[in-house]
Amino acid sequence: MSALAQDLALLLLDDTSGRSTVDLGRRHRAVGSAVLLDLVRAGRVSVDRPEGDPKDARPVVLDAAPTGDATLDRALSLLTAKDRKLAWAAENVGHACWEPLMEALTDRGLVRRQEGRFLGLIRTNSWPAEDTSYEASVVARVRAAVTGEVDAAGDAGPDESTVLLVMILDGIGALPAVLPDEDPRAVSERAGRLVAAHRDHGPWAEAFKGLDSALVTVLFAG
Repeated sequence: MSALAQDLALLLLDDTSGRSTVDLGRRHRAVGSAVLLDLVRAGRVSVDRPEGDPKDARPVVLDAAPTGDATLDRALSLLTAKDRKLAWAAENVGHACWEPLMEALTDRGLVRRQEGRFLGLIRTNSWPAEDTSYEASVVARVRAAVTGEVDAAGDAGPDESTVLLVMILDGIGALPAVLPDEDPRAVSERAGRLVAAHRDHGPWAEAFKGLDSALVTVLFAG
């Protein structure tokens, strides 16, 4: 299931307007990275870094069989159709998977589709919140992760999904919007320490061959 990507997409929507709280470029990279991580965690994709150079990293499809999740299946079809470097793949996957993610959130009753027109001509879609209780629980997890104490080995504290959410949100500079009541600089510093503490733990780190700061830069540059 595209659980990480769905949580992230929910956090990137303004509850009232139903529009993205970050520009489309950052949204595409962030959502695409979350979808790729969902595929990595499902054992469907790994990341190949020729000679260890993050700039040449590419997602490699290990199993292209249908997953039953429209978002993941859309991503797999893109990744198998053309070999792409990691950052390019993330941006294209994020663009292509936004609609299936919104459909999944709508089916869960968390948002609703709202149609409109820009300048009375161009059709637009937005997804205002329908039920904010689940989103509130995700925000609470993120807040606890960046305000709580984590030991140096990363053996205590938030779960893997929350760490990955923090990593992506911090990577695109979206943590202040998610946690508006927290000091932005302090939150970013704590987020960096949290991700560093967990970097070499869990199946996602193994699949990414050690997700280092250089690879994060490739994913979220721009």
